[in-house]
Amino acid sequence: MSELPQPPPSPQQPPPSANSRNLLIVLGALGAAVLVTVVTCGIVGFVFRDRIFDLGDPGNTTLTVEAVTAGGGAPDRDALERTRDVLADRIEAAEFDRRSVEIDGDRRLVLTVDGTGKEDVLRSLAGTGDLRVRRVLGTVPDQSTGGAPAVRPDTGPVPSREEVAARLGSAYQIAQGIAAPGTLDPATTAALAPFASLTPAQVAALPPAMQYAVPTVTCPQLAARPAGSTAATDQLVACALAEQPTKHLLDVAKVSAEDIDGAEATLDKSTGEWIIMINFTGPGQQRWTDLTREAFTAGQGNNQIAIVLDDAVISAPEVLDVLTGSTQISGSFTRDSAMALAAQLDSEPLPLVLRPVD
Repeated sequence: MSELPQPPPSPQQPPPSANSRNLLIVLGALGAAVLVTVVTCGIVGFVFRDRIFDLGDPGNTTLTVEAVTAGGGAPDRDALERTRDVLADRIEAAEFDRRSVEIDGDRRLVLTVDGTGKEDVLRSLAGTGDLRVRRVLGTVPDQSTGGAPAVRPDTGPVPSREEVAARLGSAYQIAQGIAAPGTLDPATTAALAPFASLTPAQVAALPPAMQYAVPTVTCPQLAARPAGSTAATDQLVACALAEQPTKHLLDVAKVSAEDIDGAEATLDKSTGEWIIMINFTGPGQQRWTDLTREAFTAGQGNNQIAIVLDDAVISAPEVLDVLTGSTQISGSFTRDSAMALAAQLDSEPLPLVLRPVD
């Protein structure tokens, strides 16, 4: 379990990052947010730095995504163009030398960057970018196999809870009676098998406590729930998408993307690790401090907080003190993944949901 160290005595001498899973470290006052400049030309395509490149070069990576509304509908032209603009800003901030974002038809966008093997980075940049920070209320192992799931959001409509309960029959009543998640006997687990057949949209209709307690509701289903299906004012079940995913029951969101004043990826020279440094707005800093105080006073074993991006937990450290400064996220980042995450955190959420086209 990662720990959140006490604030260092001087912002000029931050302590080394730990090598445990994603670790949140509080630093002193950080620099100003990175200024991102995007140069655009044309109505549909984008050309950066006043140079036109041959996007057919074998050294490029291209990702085509389909844009839909949060409810799965067709987007209007204005929303599609605003989504293109946000993507262009993100790719510019990720510092690719050659890049392009183009609209293809009524709902597709084509992202192209220099270098091969950048598909995962482009998929990350195409994420909605909805950041929330929540207290961890409980943690259980995920029962799925095969490692971290590929996230392809379900864009189908979320049915009513009554419809899903009727589909599940007696399994729903059994799930309502679970008192101690993570300690179910084999017979009860077998009786809950119908939950495994639910679509991600159907899982989204379940109460958060049930999503968490039922072992046959797994991280692949949770990770693909429709975007925006859980409000910030509701509890959330989200997974840490590591090699072996973990399910977390999370409290209502206390800090959000609107509280971030700037994010920057940088190389920690003392450890050789890539990290993301985050500054908060004035009100956001107070909300962050209040959240860490709440977690700290909960005591050992109940003092984790989770940084959640697009309903996936990217860090869930322990809070060992009330934190009054900016923050630093460290973990197993490459340069590209750190730059992509910082670009997401430093931009506005995408107006539309994007799903990769095979």
